[in-house]
Amino acid sequence: MTSIGPYAASGIGRPSLTRALADINSNLDSLSVQLATGKASQSYAGLGDGAATSLAMRSKLGQIASYQSVNATVNTRVSLMNTTLERLDDLAAEYKLTDPNEFMLTSGSVTIAQSQAAVDLKEAIAALNLDVGGRYAFSGRSTDVKPVISAEAMLADDGQKAGLRTVISERKLADLGADGRGRLSVSAASGGSFSVSETGAGPFGFKITSLSSSMTNGVASGPTGTPPAVTLGFTGQPNVGDQARVGLTMPDGTTTEITLSAKGADDSSALQRGEFRIGATPEETAANMQAAFDGALKTAASTELTSASAMQAGTEFFDVAPGAEPSRVAGFDGTYASDAERIAALQSATSLDSTGTADKTVAWYVGDDAAGDPRLTAAAKIDDGISVAYGARANEDGPRRVVQTLAVFSAMTFSADDADAKGRYAALATRTVSTLGDAKASSDIQTMAVDLAQVSTSIKAANTRHSASKTMAENLISNVEDVSKEEVAAKILSLQNQLQASYQVAANLSQLSLVNFL
Repeated sequence: MTSIGPYAASGIGRPSLTRALADINSNLDSLSVQLATGKASQSYAGLGDGAATSLAMRSKLGQIASYQSVNATVNTRVSLMNTTLERLDDLAAEYKLTDPNEFMLTSGSVTIAQSQAAVDLKEAIAALNLDVGGRYAFSGRSTDVKPVISAEAMLADDGQKAGLRTVISERKLADLGADGRGRLSVSAASGGSFSVSETGAGPFGFKITSLSSSMTNGVASGPTGTPPAVTLGFTGQPNVGDQARVGLTMPDGTTTEITLSAKGADDSSALQRGEFRIGATPEETAANMQAAFDGALKTAASTELTSASAMQAGTEFFDVAPGAEPSRVAGFDGTYASDAERIAALQSATSLDSTGTADKTVAWYVGDDAAGDPRLTAAAKIDDGISVAYGARANEDGPRRVVQTLAVFSAMTFSADDADAKGRYAALATRTVSTLGDAKASSDIQTMAVDLAQVSTSIKAANTRHSASKTMAENLISNVEDVSKEEVAAKILSLQNQLQASYQVAANLSQLSLVNFL
């Protein structure tokens, strides 16, 4: 049969009318879906060469979303950690205004400032036990462990282990010695002079570091020898107001001076600390000077040395290096027939013990304590090839110093019947103000804050890059997957016109016969 035009049923190389109509309908269906969804295809197969671009960009968007989720989580943690550090810094700064001379005891045998320190200690501990989404931020790698024990557990014994108060008490006994002279020996005056010497007490008690004198006819030599000693006295009578000063260093590194001042024999006013009367002979004057020194030494031991001892005990309790054990007075764990025997052993101790002490001493920090940079205990990848480290430990110098000082300050008690109580408190409060108000204390905390602030800065920069990359990826996906509805509508109209024409031709062909053709 002869083929008729392009719509013949079997023309070589020519589509049939039925197929043409089917193609037009298929295209119309596809364009209708595009018009309804705004998408070029409902599957990647329909995107042709653009499928690879679409897949790659969607993978990129997934990666960006993952980074943004991590960044949001880390940013929240870092922000809360910085808030904690700011509060610790503020707590420390508040003690700059503490008046060491304001000695008013409460019912708990502590001052008002000490009562406030106990409250602040609990707040500092709560801040360092920061829990962000089930993760303790200041516990290093041990994120499931609350890093700092309670204030009560820190200060008191638990039955098997000694708390801070016991450690302070042991150190006090070792520093003051049995006679309360701070492990110094003061000889009786003989031949117009007397000597003051260390007793070889190791790290305990006073250390003689200097001697100066403006005494007329005075004897002042030293410190010399092993252990060091000084000699004071007279070869003749001094003048009223002449002075000599003995410089002493205490266990926490602070210093004090015992100042000796000559007072006239006819001066009937009461003698103050370090004052002595000029006697009838140089020998009597030397004896008076020795008595004045001995009294001033005992007072200094009861006040300044006791406070310095407590501070040093706090350092040994809190500032323990990774892998090390806390230092205790040697002999603290011996077997004694009585408390008196134990006390005597501590008063005569000459060394510290740091072997096996961890099992017998309360640990205030129980988080991760491995060697190495605390920041590296927590890390996160915030962008391709970029990671940040934001770990922290509560026993780092800044936070540790705040907890330690507040704990020691609040731990000591005083009695209104103790003549040296006010002076002892003044010495303790002065050290507390000096430690918490020191630039070093604030600097250590601020260093941690700066480290964490750099993490926030890095995350902010990464988020900016992610936003730009996200916009680019979304645009590329849109170029591949999205269609212009106006353009699709125009194509649909064109196909509808073609379809109408095709149906008209088909209708005409269906009525065609040879007679009509002829």
